[in-house]
Amino acid sequence: PADRTRVTKPAASPNTTAKSTPKSTTNAAPRALPNTASPADTVERRGARFGASVAPHAVRLAALWLLAGATSKAVSGMPTDLPWFFQSSDRLDPQVAITLGVLVEVAVAILALAAPSIGRLPLAALLTLFAAILGHHMANTDASCGCFGGANIPASAMLIADLVFLAATAWTLRVPMTKPTAARLATAAAAAVLLAGIASWLTNERIGLALGGVTPEASSTTPEASSTTPEANSVTPAANSTTPAASATTPSAPAWSMPTTIPEQVLLRPLQWIGKPLADTPLGTWVDTSPFPADARLIFFYKSCNHCADLLARLAAEQTAAPASAPTYVLVQLPTPPAYKGRLFVETVPAHAAWVELPAVVKAYVMTPPWIVDVKGRRVVAAERIPWPGEKAAGTTK
Repeated sequence: PADRTRVTKPAASPNTTAKSTPKSTTNAAPRALPNTASPADTVERRGARFGASVAPHAVRLAALWLLAGATSKAVSGMPTDLPWFFQSSDRLDPQVAITLGVLVEVAVAILALAAPSIGRLPLAALLTLFAAILGHHMANTDASCGCFGGANIPASAMLIADLVFLAATAWTLRVPMTKPTAARLATAAAAAVLLAGIASWLTNERIGLALGGVTPEASSTTPEASSTTPEANSVTPAANSTTPAASATTPSAPAWSMPTTIPEQVLLRPLQWIGKPLADTPLGTWVDTSPFPADARLIFFYKSCNHCADLLARLAAEQTAAPASAPTYVLVQLPTPPAYKGRLFVETVPAHAAWVELPAVVKAYVMTPPWIVDVKGRRVVAAERIPWPGEKAAGTTK
């Protein structure tokens, strides 16, 4: 009908509650959680991230230091360059010590470079050992430690450097580091073993060549080079009996002569001579021992060694006090290095002792005197190294 009216819904009341018109939460933004981390926790997390990023580089830096030292040993290290611990021992073969040192150092360094999380522990152990050896060296002598292939570096400077790298490596032991995969670790280990083996083999060959003999210059094989020095012969009349001409008193023995090749260094290890004829020892190679008394006491010394001077003075006093019971002495002088410009301490020696000096054509005789070697029937029966004050004896008498 025309009068039908239009019905409309009343407008929503402004007081209508949210229950009547629920809102969908499908597109609602997530509520941000409140930051409950304390400033200390934040600093700790940042420190952990910094440590994790720096630790591998600290290990690799210490490994490079170790590798540099190993390389110098492999290229130019010689027995005379070893620290006091090795020099004062007659039981340790210095060639073996250098070769094994290169082997271990190169292997540990390569492993630490390739896998810092694995190599840091043996690296720290090796640096600790180095620090102990250097401390022992400094306690017994003020000479250079011979580190880095004989470079004239003070032992104190080397000790400080080792301690710094040791502290850095030890710090990384507290920092979590990502471990390498099995394949990467196997590759790193194989590379370490291979490179260390090659380096140690080359080192052993080089030192063996230097100790085994190098063709000398013509002037070094002349009769004058093989004789004892005039200074040595003038000490006592008995010293003249040690010249090569005296070997004519034993016509049955082959005539002694200077070796045709001269090595760079000669190892003198008296403990290894026990039970052998004196003529068959390295001493008999470089000195004609046929004029020596059949029963004698040999004293090895440097003129520049104050401990040797003290021993010789004491033996001279004992000989003077009881000449009848004193042994027959043969004084074996190691040549004073040409570069040495210091004081010569030896002044008082036992009377009527033969005195010979090893030929100076050899650059170095590897021995830390003083040594006493007893000979009976021309055969070595005992050897003893006399320790320096405050040092334990390295050699033993047998």
